[in-house]
Amino acid sequence: MRKVILNIGLLLVVIGAFVLSQGPQFLVPISESVGLATNVQTVETVISPTLITVAPSNYTFVDADLKAGTQVNGFVTVGDDKEIAVYVMDEGNFSEWQKGHPSTIALAKPYVVSSNFTLTPTTAGTYFFVFDNQDTTRRAVIFSLSAVQSHSVLDPVAEYAGYESIVIGVLFTTLGLKTGKKKRRSIESEKPRTTNGWSCKYCAAENTSGAVFCSGCSRSRE
Repeated sequence: MRKVILNIGLLLVVIGAFVLSQGPQFLVPISESVGLATNVQTVETVISPTLITVAPSNYTFVDADLKAGTQVNGFVTVGDDKEIAVYVMDEGNFSEWQKGHPSTIALAKPYVVSSNFTLTPTTAGTYFFVFDNQDTTRRAVIFSLSAVQSHSVLDPVAEYAGYESIVIGVLFTTLGLKTGKKKRRSIESEKPRTTNGWSCKYCAAENTSGAVFCSGCSRSRE
């Protein structure tokens, strides 16, 4: 039993040290599966509400650096309830589009008066938000963009699992060591005491087995 307790204690200490070295996020998948993590969304402003003027029969654009897999939410509204076309392209396709060459558009809204849109880039990089005015009068556009990021918040039980594992492991190790000492002491106490001498029945002095007369009172052993 002592070895089992010691092994459990040492194993828990090693596991705790490993978890601490990897960081608490290492436990996110496990924590989510057992209900010890909560998914939280945070919204970060990428482009604050901006007034953009687009000349007649022309276009203008704004760019933003976006992360792969991070959802972005955009909002477009055009003054005087007029329409405008909105396109979103990565850097390479935007360059081709400017030259009039075929290009891939990540998002296209040909007729926008007031609209919200959502885009999740598959690759990281600079993306261009193009406002194309095909009319003969100018357009006043208000545009904003925000990024929505999801992350898991660990329950304190999971967040401090590394420390908890080490503490419990130390307790198990200490218990195992104490259990071994108690056993040894118990075995030693049960061993019969042996003696090679004899005690004097008159004065209780201890004498060697070969002594005939007591070293204390000089009386005979018999």
